[in-house]
Amino acid sequence: MSFQLDLLRIFQVAILILGVVVVYYATKGYRKTHSKSLAFLALGFVFVSIGAALAGLLFEFLNYDLISVEIIEAASEVVGFFLIVYSIIWIKD
Repeated sequence: MSFQLDLLRIFQVAILILGVVVVYYATKGYRKTHSKSLAFLALGFVFVSIGAALAGLLFEFLNYDLISVEIIEAASEVVGFFLIVYSIIWIKD
């Protein structure tokens, strides 16, 4: 079980780091172009990244069970991916 938890921690940290990189560049692009699409893209990745970080924090430090943590993470990711799809399909700058 310890190996699996370590692997989960590694993936959660990787999601957080990569999400922060995407948010940084999307925000940088938004500041240059003032494109609503990039703003919603950045916001979507904020939710995806926060879902991963929140799941890790709740599990590690507040002793939430793994199923509850995964439900919270999945809900945050659904909101994030909805915003990403919204930014790609429906926003017309």
